[in-house]
Amino acid sequence: MLDASVRIEGSDRPGLERLLRHCARPAFALGRWREIDAEHLVYESIKPGPGGSISLMLTLLEGFERLAALIPPPRRHRHGDYGVLAPNAPLRGQVTALAGVPDNSPAAEPRKLLTRH
Repeated sequence: MLDASVRIEGSDRPGLERLLRHCARPAFALGRWREIDAEHLVYESIKPGPGGSISLMLTLLEGFERLAALIPPPRRHRHGDYGVLAPNAPLRGQVTALAGVPDNSPAAEPRKLLTRH
Protein backbone atom coordinates (compact mmCIF):
# COMPACT_ATOMS: atom_id res chain seq x y z
CA MET A 1 0.00 0.00 0.00
CA LEU A 2 1.26 3.47 -0.84
CA ASP A 3 1.16 6.16 1.85
CA ALA A 4 1.57 9.46 0.02
CA SER A 5 1.35 11.48 3.25
CA VAL A 6 4.96 10.57 4.19
CA ARG A 7 7.30 13.38 3.23
CA ILE A 8 10.97 13.72 4.13
CA GLU A 9 12.87 16.97 3.65
CA GLY A 10 16.21 16.68 1.87
CA SER A 11 18.04 18.05 4.91
CA ASP A 12 16.30 15.70 7.38
CA ARG A 13 18.99 12.99 7.49
CA PRO A 14 17.64 11.21 10.63
CA GLY A 15 14.15 11.13 9.09
CA LEU A 16 15.50 9.72 5.84
CA GLU A 17 17.42 7.06 7.77
CA ARG A 18 14.28 6.06 9.73
CA LEU A 19 12.31 5.76 6.49
CA LEU A 20 15.00 3.64 4.83
CA ARG A 21 15.32 1.37 7.87
CA HIS A 22 11.54 0.92 7.89
CA CYS A 23 11.49 0.01 4.19
CA ALA A 24 14.45 -2.38 4.52
CA ARG A 25 13.14 -4.37 7.48
CA PRO A 26 12.24 -8.03 6.94
CA ALA A 27 8.65 -9.23 6.66
CA PHE A 28 9.02 -11.28 9.86
CA ALA A 29 11.11 -11.12 13.03
CA LEU A 30 13.55 -13.98 13.65
CA GLY A 31 13.16 -13.48 17.40
CA ARG A 32 9.51 -14.53 17.20
CA TRP A 33 10.28 -18.01 15.82
CA ARG A 34 10.51 -20.77 18.42
CA GLU A 35 11.36 -24.43 17.85
CA ILE A 36 9.05 -26.82 19.73
CA ASP A 37 10.73 -30.04 18.59
CA ALA A 38 12.63 -31.30 15.54
CA GLU A 39 9.42 -31.24 13.48
CA HIS A 40 7.52 -28.11 14.58
CA LEU A 41 8.01 -24.34 14.79
CA VAL A 42 5.86 -21.69 16.46
CA TYR A 43 5.66 -18.07 15.31
CA GLU A 44 4.49 -15.62 17.99
CA SER A 45 2.75 -12.63 16.40
CA ILE A 46 2.14 -9.24 18.00
CA LYS A 47 -1.37 -8.87 16.57
CA PRO A 48 -4.04 -11.56 16.85
CA GLY A 49 -4.87 -13.41 13.65
CA PRO A 50 -8.35 -14.01 12.18
CA GLY A 51 -9.21 -16.56 14.89
CA GLY A 52 -7.86 -14.37 17.71
CA SER A 53 -4.71 -16.46 18.12
CA ILE A 54 -1.25 -14.90 18.34
CA SER A 55 0.65 -18.19 17.92
CA LEU A 56 0.99 -20.12 14.69
CA MET A 57 2.31 -23.69 14.85
CA LEU A 58 3.84 -24.99 11.62
CA THR A 59 5.80 -28.00 10.51
CA LEU A 60 9.26 -27.25 9.13
CA LEU A 61 7.99 -27.71 5.57
CA GLU A 62 5.03 -25.34 6.14
CA GLY A 63 7.39 -22.78 7.65
CA PHE A 64 9.74 -22.98 4.67
CA GLU A 65 6.80 -22.71 2.25
CA ARG A 66 5.63 -19.51 3.95
CA LEU A 67 9.14 -18.04 3.95
CA ALA A 68 9.68 -18.98 0.29
CA ALA A 69 6.47 -17.12 -0.63
CA LEU A 70 8.13 -13.89 0.61
CA ILE A 71 11.02 -14.17 -1.87
CA PRO A 72 10.34 -12.10 -4.99
CA PRO A 73 10.58 -13.79 -8.40
CA PRO A 74 13.96 -13.52 -10.15
CA ARG A 75 14.67 -10.52 -12.40
CA ARG A 76 11.61 -8.58 -11.17
CA HIS A 77 11.62 -5.30 -9.32
CA ARG A 78 10.10 -5.43 -5.86
CA HIS A 79 8.74 -1.89 -6.09
CA GLY A 80 7.01 -0.19 -8.95
CA ASP A 81 5.90 3.31 -9.76
CA TYR A 82 2.18 3.99 -10.10
CA GLY A 83 0.08 6.89 -11.27
CA VAL A 84 1.97 9.69 -12.99
CA LEU A 85 5.34 8.06 -12.17
CA ALA A 86 4.50 4.80 -13.96
CA PRO A 87 6.86 4.13 -16.89
CA ASN A 88 4.22 4.67 -19.60
CA ALA A 89 2.17 7.41 -17.91
CA PRO A 90 1.39 10.27 -20.31
CA LEU A 91 2.19 12.95 -17.71
CA ARG A 92 5.47 11.37 -16.48
CA GLY A 93 7.68 13.69 -18.56
CA GLN A 94 5.98 16.81 -17.24
CA VAL A 95 6.07 15.67 -13.61
CA THR A 96 9.71 14.56 -13.66
CA ALA A 97 10.67 17.82 -15.42
CA LEU A 98 9.17 19.74 -12.48
CA ALA A 99 11.27 17.65 -10.09
CA GLY A 100 14.47 18.39 -11.98
CA VAL A 101 15.14 14.77 -13.01
CA PRO A 102 15.43 14.05 -16.76
CA ASP A 103 12.82 11.51 -17.89
CA ASN A 104 15.41 9.30 -19.63
CA SER A 105 17.63 9.19 -16.52
CA PRO A 106 17.22 6.26 -14.09
CA ALA A 107 16.39 8.55 -11.14
CA ALA A 108 19.82 10.14 -10.85
CA GLU A 109 18.79 12.31 -7.90
CA PRO A 110 15.86 10.64 -6.07
CA ARG A 111 16.00 13.06 -3.12
CA LYS A 112 14.72 15.88 -5.30
CA LEU A 113 11.52 13.90 -5.82
CA LEU A 114 11.07 13.77 -2.04
CA THR A 115 11.55 17.49 -1.44
CA ARG A 116 9.53 19.08 -4.26
CA HIS A 117 5.76 19.38 -4.47
